[in-house]
Amino acid sequence: MSNGILGSLRTASQVLAAASFSHSVFSGPQAQAVRGMAKLKTHKGTAKRWKAIANGLYQRRQTGLRHLNRRLTPDSRRSKHSPVVCTDGQKRHLDRLLPYSK
Repeated sequence: MSNGILGSLRTASQVLAAASFSHSVFSGPQAQAVRGMAKLKTHKGTAKRWKAIANGLYQRRQTGLRHLNRRLTPDSRRSKHSPVVCTDGQKRHLDRLLPYSK
């Protein structure tokens, strides 16, 4: 009689294991291994302002040319037309915000 109970317990545990395995294929952390890695999201505000350049850095336009420009000398206004290259600290953040720009 104990063989019958152990046999039924063993089959019940096998049934539960099979049910939990089939469930994990569709959801949970194991499902990510089946489906592959999740897509990374691009920060769209950053993507509109920064562009990747050939040496692996990023550049953007300078700010301060929309209004209140009378206070600036013509040379300083003209110098704001050149692009700005990111620093090393900004590059670490930009690599995370723009994962597919390389």
